[in-house]
Amino acid sequence: MRHLRVIHAIAQHGSISKAASSLGLSQPALAGQLQRIERMLGGRLFERAHEGSRPTQLGGWILERSGSLLHAFGTLQRDARHYVERGTGKALVRVGCAPMSLAGYVSNCLYDLVPDVDFTIRTEDSMDTLHAFMAAGRLELAVLGDYPGYELAPPPGVVYEVPVIEPIFVGVAETHPLAECEEIDLADLADEDWAMPPQVEMGHREHFWDACRRHGFAPKLSFSVSSSLACDLIKAGRCVGMFQAIYQEHSGIAVRPLVGTPMLFRYIIAWTRHGPLAENVVSLISTAIRTYWSEALKVPVYATWLERHGQPLHFPS
Repeated sequence: MRHLRVIHAIAQHGSISKAASSLGLSQPALAGQLQRIERMLGGRLFERAHEGSRPTQLGGWILERSGSLLHAFGTLQRDARHYVERGTGKALVRVGCAPMSLAGYVSNCLYDLVPDVDFTIRTEDSMDTLHAFMAAGRLELAVLGDYPGYELAPPPGVVYEVPVIEPIFVGVAETHPLAECEEIDLADLADEDWAMPPQVEMGHREHFWDACRRHGFAPKLSFSVSSSLACDLIKAGRCVGMFQAIYQEHSGIAVRPLVGTPMLFRYIIAWTRHGPLAENVVSLISTAIRTYWSEALKVPVYATWLERHGQPLHFPS
C-alpha cells in the first residue's frame, strides 16, 4: 500500500519533488523508492516530460487498477479504528447534508435500510463544503445540490446521482399585490429588495443573477440574513426571497411559482463508490424519491404546479 501511495502521489502532483514534499520525504529518498517499485513491477512507471513526471502506459494501467485498492484499504483502516474505539463490529458512515428537505428523508431512510451501521450526521450551509469533504474522503454519503451552468462534477471514487430537479419558487408577503397570482413573472419583481443567506454556495447567486438579467433587471440584494430573519422581513413586506418548492409553510408568506420556471435546483445524493453503503444506495435513493414525492403532493402550491407542468425537469444544455 505504501508503494501505491507513492505512485499516486507522483501522478497527482506531476513531479517527484512535489510528491516527496506531500509525503514528508526528501526527493532522493522518493526517487530511490520509485526505482525499487519499478524494478519490482518490471518497467518504468513515469517518464520525464517538459511539464514534469508523466505516467507511462504501464504507469497509467497501475494507477487505474489500484485506485479502488487504496480507497478500500483506507476504509478498512477507518473501520478498524472505529471497531477498537467503540468496541463494536459496525462500520461507521459519515453523512453530510445541506439544510434541505431531501436531507431529512435520506437520513431517516438510512436507519431503516442499514441497521447494522453506525452513523454520524452533520449539516453544512454550503454545498461547496460538502463537495470538498467528499473529495477529501471525510464523508461516505452526502446530500447536496447545484444549479444550471454551475454543475458539480463528482470527485474520483465518488458517485453523484440526481434523484430530483426542483423549480425554485419565490416568497412574498401575503399582503403583496402579487400574492394573488397563480404564478409570478420574475420581471414584476424588478423593483423589489431581495433577501439571500449570507453564505451561499457557488452557483446559487450566479444562477439567480443570470435569471434576473434575462428578465431585464439587476436584483437589489438588500438583505444578507439568516432564513428566519428573512422570513420575518418578507412577512413585513420589506423584501422577497427564494424558496424551495417543497417548502414548509410560513404564516404570512405566499410562496408562488415563477412564470416559465427561470430557476432550477438539482438535488444530488453522493456516495463513495467502494464505501460501506455501495450495496444499499439503490434502495436508499428509491426510498428517498418516493418519500420526496409523497411529501411534495402535500404542498398545495407545488402539487398544483406539478399538475400544470409535470416532471421530469432538465437542466438546459
